[in-house]
Order: sequence, then C-alpha cells, then structure tokens
Amino acid sequence: MEERDIQYFEQFGETIQDEYGGIYSADGVWLLSAPIGRHKTYKIKDGTQIIAHYSFMGRFDENDDMYINSCNIESIEMPNSVVYLENEAFWECQELKTIKLSHSIKKIPCSCFYRCISLESIVIPESVTIIEMGAFMWCKSLRSVYLPKSICEIEKGVFTSCESLEKIVVPYGTKDRFIAMLDEESARFVVEESLVN
Repeated sequence: MEERDIQYFEQFGETIQDEYGGIYSADGVWLLSAPIGRHKTYKIKDGTQIIAHYSFMGRFDENDDMYINSCNIESIEMPNSVVYLENEAFWECQELKTIKLSHSIKKIPCSCFYRCISLESIVIPESVTIIEMGAFMWCKSLRSVYLPKSICEIEKGVFTSCESLEKIVVPYGTKDRFIAMLDEESARFVVEESLVN
C-alpha cells in the first residue's frame, strides 16, 4: 500500500471488508475506502456512522503497484445510521450520478462532493443545517439541487463552477431567505417549490 494509505488505515487498527471490497473500521463505525472495480451501485453498510475523507477517491492497489483513481460507482445509498461526513468524503468520485443521503447528517462539509463531475441532482435531507465552502465545487453536470427549510447557513463557493446548474429548489415561502444566503452567481437559480405537487 501507499504510505499515505498505510498511515491512515493504521490508526484504526484492524479493518474489515464488505462483499464489494469496501474497507471499514473493525467496529463498522467508519467507512474508510469505497470498493474499487466494476460496481455501479453501492449500498453503504447499515450501522456505519462516519464516512472518512477521500473515501471515494481511490486507493493504492498493492497487486498492481499503482494508485487507482476512484471506483466506477454511479449510485450510492447511505443508511440513516450515518451521522457525519468528513471533509472531501466523495472528492472526485467522478462516475457518481445519484446519491441518497442519510437523514441523520447535520452538515454537508467542505469540498464534500468536489469534482463529482457526473453528479446530476441532489436532495439535501431535512436534518442538514449548514452547507460548507466548496461542497459542490466543479460538479459540472449538476443541474438541480433541493434544499430543505432546515438550512441556516450556506458558505461561499458552494456551487462554484457548477456550469450546468439550472435550479436550486427551496420550500415555498423561503426564496428570499435562501437568496440572502447564497452568493450572487448561485442566487439567480433559486426557485420555490410549488404548493401543487
């Protein structure tokens, strides 16, 4: 393994793998590294509480003596047991198109989805209160974002270089509040949900 990977994994002691090759802490609390290979969909194990930084970027393959840039995962399902995402958790998960987030997370951290260039749409759950700087930076295929009323703060540059962005959908009656939170470039995409579904 690459020195960075060895040092990072060593702090957790023993690790376990799921049937897809995802690496978890022995107690199953941390997802340390997503599976690498041909898997198009990935369901994170129930009981997982924390998604480690760079979990979906890739890791060193000791068999081929080379660093593999991420996985081919296009769809992720996250259980509600997940309460915390570290910064850069999905950094450069470049094939990712859709993700179902846990309804227990409180924030979308800094650079969480940086350069997830295939991500098309995302629904932020009601549990989230803050979206940190650059969370979706360079998500160049991102067209729609759905934000809940629970959001209290959106930091700068959250949607920087999201060149395909068409709409940021917010709950009815909250448009002005969200426009005030967003930078000028992103605010122009804010639309309210219709009362008629």
